Amino acid sequence: MSFAERESLQATGERVRVATVTGQDISPYRRAVEQSRQRLARWNPVDPDDLGRALPLQSPGRRTFLIHALAPEGDHDLVGKVNVSDVVRGRFESAAMGYDAYDPYAGRGLFAEGLRLVLNLLFAPPDAGGMGLHRVQAAVQPGNVRSAGLLRSLGFQCEGFSPRMLWLPDADGADAWRDHDSYVAMRDEWPAQPYAPSRCRKVVALVNGVAGSGTAALSRQLAAELGVPLFSRGVMGPRPTRESVSEGLWALLADSPVGALVQGSFWPHEAGAVAAGLWRCGLDPAEVPEVWCSSSAVESPARPLGLGPTVAVDADHGIGRGEVVRIALRLGRETEPPARPFEVMSPHHGSPRPSPPYET
Repeated sequence: MSFAERESLQATGERVRVATVTGQDISPYRRAVEQSRQRLARWNPVDPDDLGRALPLQSPGRRTFLIHALAPEGDHDLVGKVNVSDVVRGRFESAAMGYDAYDPYAGRGLFAEGLRLVLNLLFAPPDAGGMGLHRVQAAVQPGNVRSAGLLRSLGFQCEGFSPRMLWLPDADGADAWRDHDSYVAMRDEWPAQPYAPSRCRKVVALVNGVAGSGTAALSRQLAAELGVPLFSRGVMGPRPTRESVSEGLWALLADSPVGALVQGSFWPHEAGAVAAGLWRCGLDPAEVPEVWCSSSAVESPARPLGLGPTVAVDADHGIGRGEVVRIALRLGRETEPPARPFEVMSPHHGSPRPSPPYET
């Protein structure tokens, strides 16, 4: 007896049933794929014989599910196929998922019902007839709005973008490396809320410094590296007051779901106003890092605000690309209140060094 026959997984819903593949599925599968060739070719290679090759390869790390209509039409009952591959156990308990929907059933909600049943099986523990996975990931080309919409309707979250991920043909048969977005569902959130609000990593930091120390240029580079907006005092309209500029900055920050870098020359006496602005945005100032740019070539009484962790940058010798990336990595992680006032980071020093304490 083959693995596929011995370790069958199946479930039945209102309009469809799902089951792992068997030899009896090969012939109807060929018909389903041929009937759907024109629609499928836009996003994936079309091969009516691939199920026959996949059947003997079924294993604990590779399962193929077929979705069957309970009320068949035409010469086959196959609503769609779901491939579950690259199963990694241990501390990951994760798998990749790919799928196709077949005519004449596409567009009626049958495939969504079947995919939900498959996910129930993937997340159910083995003693309940499932695979016991923690995480399932599906990759979708950015232009395939229908497929991505299906995943979002089931509560999948978009977790990232992978350029040139897979070598695939387009509708005209031209092969190229295709970009993909990654969508993920997890067992502890399943069943998930349809179209659940996206989980966005929120990064917020202040970029401050003495005039002429390069804060504007550094801010642009950090914002690009982190993929967040840059809100700067310097572009807040013609001849604004400092008070109106600050109010505009906090209003923009409060409305940004991904956070932002807030750049400007904040003077020490403005620390209270900055803290109040951050509180209005729902942020604890003690947890918002401040990038402080200084230069010995510029005489200034300015100093860091000291509200939260401070990353001080010595701009005397220029700030290289590697330094920009290292600063962005620090800003992108979860920050904790600093154990010391701040750290000086210079491209010409192998490691950060603590600065003398400063007055607040």
